[in-house]
Amino acid sequence: MGENDHQSREWSIDIDQGNNVEEVLEPGLDCCIYRVPNILRRINEEAYSPGFISIGPLHYGRRELLGMEKQKTRFLSKFKERVTTEKLEEFKTYINNQEQRIRDHYAVSSALESSEYVAMILNDAVFIIELFVRNSCGPHDFLLEISQLNIFIRRDLLVLENQIPYFVLDHLYSSAFSNKEGYPSFFVLCLNFFGAMVMFNWSFSEQPQVKHFTDLLRRAVVLEVQPTVQSVGFICGLPCATKLNKSGLEFKGIEGKCLHEIRLEKRKHGKWLSWFAVNELQIPRIIISNETECYFRNLMALEMFHYQTQTYICHYVDLMDHLIDTTKDVDLLIEKGIIVNCMGDIEAITKMFNSLCSHIALRGSLYYEDAKKMKAHYKYPWNHLKATLKSVYFSNLWTGTATVAAAFLLILTLIQTICSVKQVRNGTST
Repeated sequence: MGENDHQSREWSIDIDQGNNVEEVLEPGLDCCIYRVPNILRRINEEAYSPGFISIGPLHYGRRELLGMEKQKTRFLSKFKERVTTEKLEEFKTYINNQEQRIRDHYAVSSALESSEYVAMILNDAVFIIELFVRNSCGPHDFLLEISQLNIFIRRDLLVLENQIPYFVLDHLYSSAFSNKEGYPSFFVLCLNFFGAMVMFNWSFSEQPQVKHFTDLLRRAVVLEVQPTVQSVGFICGLPCATKLNKSGLEFKGIEGKCLHEIRLEKRKHGKWLSWFAVNELQIPRIIISNETECYFRNLMALEMFHYQTQTYICHYVDLMDHLIDTTKDVDLLIEKGIIVNCMGDIEAITKMFNSLCSHIALRGSLYYEDAKKMKAHYKYPWNHLKATLKSVYFSNLWTGTATVAAAFLLILTLIQTICSVKQVRNGTST
């Protein structure tokens, strides 16, 4: 088998007769929900698959997820208490009329008959709407009150393969509740539900146009629609965080920024202390939990297929991969307030960042120029000398004070010695 044939096989998507889906050879313009290639799935199968509830056609009918189908039926009966029978018929008619448009959003086609397909989309949409309404308006449900179940559902609703188009949810909700007092917009319901994920910034200046929940999560990370990445090269040979820190490069965690807004700044310790100026890499604070890898992998897969010129999350992870080689690097980033460790296992965080970019093709790096400056900083011997002097003689207030006092005492001793020598010479000459 030739190299091209092997690569084609690696990236192929198996036809899944059990789930009644098969690969679409040429996805249309509306396509935004993708099946993750086998070469990525083998790295971490669980990260790309729902483990609690199936949404949409890609994992429909999986035996291990059938338990939640009964909960969907229960939520449908609860939803009927909020709307009329006529409204539910309107829902069904709308989905039936939009069926082909909905199907066009998927990179795999479903072999389900039209009636079953429409019923599946309707049940999933009603479940999500009822869940979000209960979360914001009540009454609450045990699926929301049991925190672990809440985490499971929220995780699965953000898996790329486990989506239904956002426009369907927004239209159905608006048609049922837009004129009812006490019911906010569907977008607000989404923020209320996913906003519990404090590791992401859900403060939007205006409502973005989103395609599905994974896309909404990406908007929460990137915030605004960004321009095309103008990268000129790849990061190569960048020393890890601990090595850079030993050369005098400072690290600082910052808040209130998009995750990818990393800056290399020159920080001075005062107007007249330019000699003590340091390069500081400012990285937005990130909270790492057990679900973080799943979120990153699905966001990166979405960028790989749908945002090929705006792969901000991929660039961020690539830079972090270069900065993190060992647990010592993670320890340093935790110490500097860049990583908040809610996972507990530092080794797991190290392995996560070291594996996330496997088989991810990047078109250069957003941080190429900053990486060049950091490498130049590391190669300059004077920076290592300054860092050593600072760590040995000025590591804290007491050490610095003792160093200054010793230097002052040395100068006084030298002056006294010079004066004594002069006195001896003057006495001899007389």
